[in-house]
Amino acid sequence: ERRCKPSGLYPSCKWEERAIRRQIADGKLAARLGGSDIRTLPTDQECPICFLHYTEINTTSCCHATVCTECYLQIRPQKEKHVPCPFCNFAKVAVTVAKRMEVKDVEEREKEEQVVIEAKIRARANTFESSASSTDGSAAPQPAPGEFGSSLVEQNRTRSESMSSV
Repeated sequence: ERRCKPSGLYPSCKWEERAIRRQIADGKLAARLGGSDIRTLPTDQECPICFLHYTEINTTSCCHATVCTECYLQIRPQKEKHVPCPFCNFAKVAVTVAKRMEVKDVEEREKEEQVVIEAKIRARANTFESSASSTDGSAAPQPAPGEFGSSLVEQNRTRSESMSSV
């Protein structure tokens, strides 16, 4: 019974409680559990809509994105059958209860997260280096003729030449 109660994430739900209980009891929807801001177990999965982590979550049939039950109930009202997937825009969103992550899946996710973190660090370092080089007095690279911004560069060059001749 507690697996069917609202977690409090949203103030209202357009589904009938009886229909939700039936979907959860039949194994068609994950339990309505409260989410956590952080992963409490390594196998917890994140809902990309509310950004909370859940021990039990749903997967879309079309693009296999994860979505918690509370968000799914908001995305797809009970009476509407043809609601597009919010992730891939497939014509009719449907979900199944996701399998629990295995150890190898957790390790793969951690490796992917580490790659993203390293890429962000490299991007920040490159941004810092490029901003430092532009403030050291060296000229910024100029766009080639016909490229975006080239007419503005030409206009500024002409203006500065005319100002220096005065």
